[in-house]
Amino acid sequence: MAIFCVYKLSVTEASSLLFQSGESKYNTKYFDNFTIEIINNTLNLDFVIIKPLTRGFKVHLDFSISLGKTKHYQSVFSHIVDNCGVVAAVKSNIFKTWFQSMLDHGNFMYNCPVIEGHYFLHNWKLDSQLVPQYLYAGDYRITGHFFFGKLKTKREEFVLDLTVFALLKRN
Repeated sequence: MAIFCVYKLSVTEASSLLFQSGESKYNTKYFDNFTIEIINNTLNLDFVIIKPLTRGFKVHLDFSISLGKTKHYQSVFSHIVDNCGVVAAVKSNIFKTWFQSMLDHGNFMYNCPVIEGHYFLHNWKLDSQLVPQYLYAGDYRITGHFFFGKLKTKREEFVLDLTVFALLKRN
């Protein structure tokens, strides 16, 4: 019975991810501009695509936690995601759920290719139920390396790097 209670507490324990700062670097072949801002713990993106993002557009996501008071980070969760696959997927997973929560705050495409145009995400927060429970409280660096081809090979074509620094609190 005690084990069940501890398990129940850990699953239902609320958490909040507080966005602190962000930065981006982009390929001018794909974007005219790409701006990221963190305002009052909300994420804002504003960008203009000048070359369509077609099938094969991927992102390497990495959640890393700061070790101690230093700014050395240790990867906790890392995964390569096919962006078009997530958008088109019928079955729900954590990546699809994150994307769906962003749709309420922006004008992202529901399909691929993502055509030329102005896109935005305004006042987006990662809801507490969307934060994986296996992540420890602490300072995080969340990176998204967007690319075509095969990661870390001569065939990789860089598209965008996004980095967000955030604080994960357990309530």
